[in-house]
Amino acid sequence: MSALPAVFAAYQRRVTAELERLMPAGDGPVERSMAYTALAPSKQVRAVLVLACAELCRGDVARAVPAAAAIELVHSASLILDDLPSMDNAPLRRGRPANHLEFGEAMAILAAFGLLNLAFGTLAGAYEPPLATRLATVTSDAVGPAGLIGGQAIDLRSIDQQITFEALERIHRGKTGALFVAAATCGALTAGAAAEPIAALAAYAKNLGLAFQIVDDLLDVEGDPAQTGKAVREDARKTTFVSFSGVDGARQIAAELCETADRALAPFGARADHLRDLSAFVAARRQ
Repeated sequence: MSALPAVFAAYQRRVTAELERLMPAGDGPVERSMAYTALAPSKQVRAVLVLACAELCRGDVARAVPAAAAIELVHSASLILDDLPSMDNAPLRRGRPANHLEFGEAMAILAAFGLLNLAFGTLAGAYEPPLATRLATVTSDAVGPAGLIGGQAIDLRSIDQQITFEALERIHRGKTGALFVAAATCGALTAGAAAEPIAALAAYAKNLGLAFQIVDDLLDVEGDPAQTGKAVREDARKTTFVSFSGVDGARQIAAELCETADRALAPFGARADHLRDLSAFVAARRQ
């Protein structure tokens, strides 16, 4: 399964429409820089996960759309920052020049802050205070020192160093997995789900997110830039799951993580088959 399951196309259309609605008016460089990344063609896997979890918990998908867009805005902001010369210095993202190469480094940083603030503003404006507060807290935790920021900090310090497998896992549970967990949790919260289904979906997303990153490592070695939209061998100076376990070993770990993710869905029975399709996509993806 190399393409995102077709059942999620409707989710993607909803999220894209919401992102287009949320983009600030104006044709200034910051506005254009924000839209350049946020509206670039993408799989929107994290946003899809929000809506799939909301629907699985018998929620109204339309009610979850702002939360899905907020998660996608956070992800877009993180991509801009991740690609900066002071970070990963990546030339390509989503098949186009990285944001800082198109708009300049200063404008890219401002756009990232703009997207991040827009994400939290979206949550505050779309939901009543108790739910908005909880969604914002979940998202903030995923961004902070225990999530994206913390994982990136360890990743930057590990360049040209041999690190342990445990440290590598910590990096990517922060950089990648934390936002997957936030996406699943936010989707369930918009549906008013109880603690047990939220915990089950968080366990699913935790393993799915790490599998997603391992496949990214594989694509950095084996991928076709025309399909992935990114340059290859960008991680040559870093320890990766591939450098630890080899191509076959990394692929096996990703498959096992997807199987573990699927087992967390047992309480939902066949109703969770769409999420099982999503994990099958992650395990087999080529872009």
